[in-house]
Amino acid sequence: MNRFVVYYFSLALLIGGLAYAPWVLASYSMFPSDLIFVFAVVGGVSPTIAALVVTKLEFGKGGAEYLFGQFGRKDFSKLWFLVAVLVPLALAACAVLLWSIAGGTYPMDLMKLIEFPPILITSFLMNMWEEIGWRGYALPALQKKHNALISSLIVGIFWALWHWPHFAVKESLMAVNYHNFLLFAIFTLLYSISYTWLYNSTKGSLSTASLYHASTNAANTILFVEANIANSIFPFYFLIVIIFTLIIIFAKHSNMKTNVILKIPIK
Repeated sequence: MNRFVVYYFSLALLIGGLAYAPWVLASYSMFPSDLIFVFAVVGGVSPTIAALVVTKLEFGKGGAEYLFGQFGRKDFSKLWFLVAVLVPLALAACAVLLWSIAGGTYPMDLMKLIEFPPILITSFLMNMWEEIGWRGYALPALQKKHNALISSLIVGIFWALWHWPHFAVKESLMAVNYHNFLLFAIFTLLYSISYTWLYNSTKGSLSTASLYHASTNAANTILFVEANIANSIFPFYFLIVIIFTLIIIFAKHSNMKTNVILKIPIK
């Protein structure tokens, strides 16, 4: 792991931790709650801030172009955009089906799907700031020296650690939905592999990676959270993600054996 990747992970965790700390303290009435919004925004974009700082050090003036240019990738089939949207929906639906077979009662309401597009768009605008860092900088940097699977796992470890404030907040919904941080971390490691599969399959497209992130959050919100079954269904969802991850790893043409090496901008 080169020093710039170490700088990136350290900076992302530091900025994210400091920015989210007021939110954690406010949940215990130790910080004014009306002041946490700005800090929370900084926390949310901290992967991008860290990536911009590190690419500036590593690539000079071309750093920002290197990062944001990945949203403009065009040399891949546009069907991957459909994959990025539909796969999270399919995974969530399979979890619902498995949970129902096991005896769970699901409050079926197809009208809820009307909410999917606006939540998808909102999530995209929010989650892209994570993807610029984790997939836009860290993943391709790691893939210069490690294979796709190892790179995915390394990104997944730090991606999970970056979420620690969500579990430190009093009565955290994320802690309730994912049961505990350890299960969330394992889940994130597994999910990180599918992000790499999508990123490599689209030759380094941050648009598809961000869309995949947004669709995952939108599908989980509509099918799990709004149905008030997020906690109960998580073990089944976890199992579905494990199966999907194994398929990606062992599939012959999954692009998990082909690393994406991006063009480095000239300083």
